[in-house]
Amino acid sequence: MNFYSHDEPKVILKNHLQDVANKSKEIVLSKNIEQIDKTILADVSYLIGISHDFGKYTTFFQKNRIDKIPINNENLGNHSLLSAFFSFELLQKYIESSNLKDHNIYSYIPQIAYFIVKHHHGNLVNIENDVDSEKLFNSDFKLIAKQLEDIEQHSIQIISEYDSFLIDFKITASNVFSGMIKYKKKITYDEDIKSIIKKPLKIPSQKMINKNNIMFYLVSQLLFSVLIDSDKKNAGKVRSIARKNLPENLVEKYLIQKKFREKNKSKINPIRNQIRKYVLENINTDDKIFTLTAPTGTGKTLASFAGALKLRKILKEKLELKSEPRIIYSLPFTSIIDQNFNVFDEVLQQLEDFNKHRSEYLLKHHYLADVFYKTTKKDKEIEVDESLALIESWESELIVTTFIQLFHTLIGYKNRMLKKFHNIVNSIIILDEVQNIPLKYWSLVHDVLIALTKYFNCRIILMTATKPLIFNEEKDNFKELVSDYKQFFQSDELNRVKLNYLKSQTIDEFYCSLPDFKLDSYLFVFNTIDSSLEFVKKIKDVSEYKKFYLSTNIIPKERKKRIEDIKKLIDGNRKTNEKQKFIVVSTQMIEAGVDIDCECAFRDLGPLDSIIQVAGRCNRNNLLCENGIVNIVRLQKNEKYDFCRIYDPILNDISETILKNKNTIQESDFLDLIEEYFSKAKERMYSETNLIKSISKLNFNDSRDNNPISSFKLIENDNYYKKDVFIEINEEAMKVW
Repeated sequence: MNFYSHDEPKVILKNHLQDVANKSKEIVLSKNIEQIDKTILADVSYLIGISHDFGKYTTFFQKNRIDKIPINNENLGNHSLLSAFFSFELLQKYIESSNLKDHNIYSYIPQIAYFIVKHHHGNLVNIENDVDSEKLFNSDFKLIAKQLEDIEQHSIQIISEYDSFLIDFKITASNVFSGMIKYKKKITYDEDIKSIIKKPLKIPSQKMINKNNIMFYLVSQLLFSVLIDSDKKNAGKVRSIARKNLPENLVEKYLIQKKFREKNKSKINPIRNQIRKYVLENINTDDKIFTLTAPTGTGKTLASFAGALKLRKILKEKLELKSEPRIIYSLPFTSIIDQNFNVFDEVLQQLEDFNKHRSEYLLKHHYLADVFYKTTKKDKEIEVDESLALIESWESELIVTTFIQLFHTLIGYKNRMLKKFHNIVNSIIILDEVQNIPLKYWSLVHDVLIALTKYFNCRIILMTATKPLIFNEEKDNFKELVSDYKQFFQSDELNRVKLNYLKSQTIDEFYCSLPDFKLDSYLFVFNTIDSSLEFVKKIKDVSEYKKFYLSTNIIPKERKKRIEDIKKLIDGNRKTNEKQKFIVVSTQMIEAGVDIDCECAFRDLGPLDSIIQVAGRCNRNNLLCENGIVNIVRLQKNEKYDFCRIYDPILNDISETILKNKNTIQESDFLDLIEEYFSKAKERMYSETNLIKSISKLNFNDSRDNNPISSFKLIENDNYYKKDVFIEINEEAMKVW
């Protein structure tokens, strides 16, 4: 009989299992993994690959799911649970035949294999639920006996196919099949299931999670990621993407181009060059965690990219990697990704074949990014399904993405997010403005990042102007890439702005208290869309200024255009004496990465690190004035409501206390200010320790628990019901729709 894994077009099941297994093994063997033998892990991944669709050998699946013929009980066509038990039996035989039963990690591989195969078509849940006899009784377990009886009709063929899979192992398919006999027991009560699974599955699973070892979590995530990515790509006939080379001197060559030098004139360019020089001198293979601390506007993006390119080369040589590590550049907000992405795009344009293989070199991934993977001139845009498979698994050398995409994979449970986990292993992760991660998650993020460096040979570069206290200087042994970084914060060239704290006011009072508009450029940053729109109405009659409004209530296409228009206006003003005056009104989306420059800024009260980021948009290149002014005001809707309530009240209180006590603050004092702020914040904020426990317990999602991994949310107030909206703003949009 012909057995198929998929229809439209039909794929032979044997071929699918073999292909998925081979690809899974290839992926694991390409990695450098510490404290666990990758050849054993590669064997495990292979065995999971040949067993993950075992349940498709039933005629129930073939009739109902392939031939679309109705059967009496459609659940008999389900295959995941039956496949999970077969995978468990197969991996048990492997562990026994390899004399690994007493190993601290390997002895629990069969339970992990059962867990991930059971969920390879969905999201991960709580492993304790998967070994609970009552829950299994209420699922498909009662059907397994009938499914196995059906498989017996073709057992000779199936055993023969599995023997061909197992030719390199000390395992016979008939021996594995004999282990499946116990699942044919008649099930009347959940106690009948308990007697089958308690000793081999339930007790070992409980022992595993009681060991409180994050390695079990990492191995589960890696094996799950390898399986689902290999499975989906094979089923979708997704092409393989060849790895690309990135010369380590790309940034240096880019910076000496005449076009770049003419466009980026600034008094602080010598400082940018010195910072980049320090980064290249200090990057090394001995350290795994780096910090790159420098004031805003000092070229950290290009400096970190230059350092990562050098690190790629030396890591490949030292670790004897098949390919150079991927570079993952992660930022807090989608609104600032385009600017950084465009910088990398310009640098990579130097490569002769870049435009021909664009997505293989550089990929942008967030919920608003392009859904087409671009490669080769003949095939500029691959079909959407195949494109998404390549984009969502990060098949590129340099991935520019959000904290959401990165951390909801590292601390994640969703099938779609976890496809790319295996491509994070061995990567160089650059975290830009990491202080935007909620303080309560700092301990959690710390533990996960440390584990990635310890077991999966990742390298982390924390890039910031505010040096958050995520890593401990004494315990975590990290390397600062900018030698004597404090000198730059205190240099005259970077003493560009000063902060003033104003009294609390309503928006009416605030507008009336503003001095006459006399300067060439102003920036107003509000905490909410409502308050920003209210202020926009106030300034509508200020006629001599060109006005720009930026916020997330503006469609992304228009928002991007407005940012580009602002930058063009600023560039134009630098080249002429007849300056176009302008005012930018924005919400806090402008805080990090939006490279604009103005003489004076006003910002609603918020966390001090956010205030410092806004200060980085004022007199950024030290060309506009001797000192830019940044005014901080606590705006109120009324006596009972402050607009700063969108932030944690503890952080607002700390910020206000520090600012009130300092009066006017020079930029040269910002570093001391931020260190004081983070120290006070860390003392007063709680850590999300329950999530750390959930990771060790493989509790990915459990409705009875308030703190499974699924409760991790980088954006706190993100529980509202949402619906995607497509706005037909012009004829082009109508055609797209």
